[in-house]
Amino acid sequence: MHLLFLCHPDHGHVIPNLAMVTELARRGHQVTYLTAASMAGIATDAGASVVTYESRYRDADFRKVAEDPGYLMDLLLDESAAMLAVDLPSRPDVIVYDTSILFAGRILARKLGVPSAQVIPVFASNEHFSYLNAMYNPGGGQEKPAEMPSWVMTTMRRIGELCAEHGVSVEPPQLWFEVPSLSLVTVPREFQYAGETFDSRFVFVGPCVGDRGFLGSWEPPSSGLPVVLVSLGAVFNEHADFFRTCVEAFRGQPWHAVMTVAEGLDPAALGELPSNVEVHRWVPHVAVLEHASLCVTHGGMGTAMEALRAGTPMVCVPTSALDRPTARRIEELGLGVALDPATLSAAALVEAVGSVMGTASYAARAGEMAAAIAAAGGAARAADEIERA
Repeated sequence: MHLLFLCHPDHGHVIPNLAMVTELARRGHQVTYLTAASMAGIATDAGASVVTYESRYRDADFRKVAEDPGYLMDLLLDESAAMLAVDLPSRPDVIVYDTSILFAGRILARKLGVPSAQVIPVFASNEHFSYLNAMYNPGGGQEKPAEMPSWVMTTMRRIGELCAEHGVSVEPPQLWFEVPSLSLVTVPREFQYAGETFDSRFVFVGPCVGDRGFLGSWEPPSSGLPVVLVSLGAVFNEHADFFRTCVEAFRGQPWHAVMTVAEGLDPAALGELPSNVEVHRWVPHVAVLEHASLCVTHGGMGTAMEALRAGTPMVCVPTSALDRPTARRIEELGLGVALDPATLSAAALVEAVGSVMGTASYAARAGEMAAAIAAAGGAARAADEIERA
């Protein structure tokens, strides 16, 4: 079977499906991966043949993404249009697409007349829960607006134009809001908002974790101090003040902090570090979390799932609208606490870290979620479902 994976160049979306690629390739399937050149290396290492497209995703203004759903939809439609402009070397038997570029995946599947599956590395949405609404509604409520926002109509128009350009006859609302026959959700059902309301078309396989050697290696400190992982993820992480606050918070404390800053900050900009703080652009979080007592995170789903897979509770500092739903869910399930980034101080962070690490219920609830993740099936179950579909 020849499978075509589609994903834009966001580590939080690419990494959750790489283990699926590896598992499917191991089973003898041919896998082609359509993504930006910046992700070609890790997709190749996962076992795929790579086709690249001209992406502008990483050039976007992520401050606008964080607050403007219209800007986000325009960005993702641009990515879908660029993907659809690529000449594929051969016709796939199945298309597997990330939910953020569903327009490309669903148009291409119709154009080629092949089945498809959707990968959702964030919260899934249905008539009971809207992830988009949860992101951009500060209170997290699910009430519908009194009238349709103008950006929705702009998005509908652009979907129609993209469908027409590729000879696909489908109404824009149908394409956008259809429920595919298979959606692979890389969170456990127990973590999903309104998880009990999702039918069999949504398969909650939990995080799919494979080899992370492309992120380097890491060894635990010889000090024996409790380890705390600190990360704002790989995108929208240019928050030097946050990292400086973390350095000051951990200075002189009985914890060892492992901070990852990706490309958002030059580690040298943090100056001389205390002996119990180490800073890297990249390390494999899964390796750190095997030893960590706590994770300080913005609430990105990838980091949250890796932490919970290891049974590690969290302190969340949601730096954008995209992270607020995850932070709220972590708090309400007793998996950690959330802090307001606008009022964050070293003292507040020290208090939160000490409170979570000193309260047994947080670790106990994280351990229960780890058990749910282990039972969800991960990459092997995802591959089973793709083959079955």
